[in-house]
Amino acid sequence: MKEENTITINMVENHIRTLNVIDDEVLNTLKVIPRKLFVPEKYKAFAHVDISIPIGFNQKMLLPSVEAKILQAMDIKKNEDVLLVGSGTGYLSTCVSMFANRVHSIDIVENFIEKSQENCKTLSNENISFEKLNILDNFKLIKSYKVIIFTVAVNNIDHIMDNIDNNSRCFIFENVADYPIQKGMIIYKTNNSSCLKEYILETNVEAITSGEQ
Repeated sequence: MKEENTITINMVENHIRTLNVIDDEVLNTLKVIPRKLFVPEKYKAFAHVDISIPIGFNQKMLLPSVEAKILQAMDIKKNEDVLLVGSGTGYLSTCVSMFANRVHSIDIVENFIEKSQENCKTLSNENISFEKLNILDNFKLIKSYKVIIFTVAVNNIDHIMDNIDNNSRCFIFENVADYPIQKGMIIYKTNNSSCLKEYILETNVEAITSGEQ
């Protein structure tokens, strides 16, 4: 475990920090959450490498650098409840739980929900709940949260903008046809119902899955 901690700290200090992730709380969270715990067995040697790791069902984990930039940009507060769409293996949900009051993490793939619950058991995170749910059929759920994070790309962000509540913010990857990478943005809904977009990163990320292998 000591060796694992050293590798994690080296990744954070020597790579993540150099990518303009300078929030100490974010950096410290990445140091204490063992990412290797959330990586499929055959890829554990690559847990701290900035690559996309396959997790099945045509999905991949976000790059560590992307996860760090999302955490920094969203600036989550201790009194805020967060909806996270696309639990994957539960890693980002666990990181978010260190900042938030409560995290509701959903995924259409039952296997991901089961794996996320299993991975989080050893960490005793009591403020995370995982649920099998298809956001494409439940966009109204977004309105119940002030902070929303999508880990997958969405073809039509109008559904997000139509359902996000006033004084709320949502991180989303926009899936643009024939564009090789996706833009990660934060949508801010102000109290006068207008929406502002802030683009914070570009990366290659998978679209929302149908749940089939």
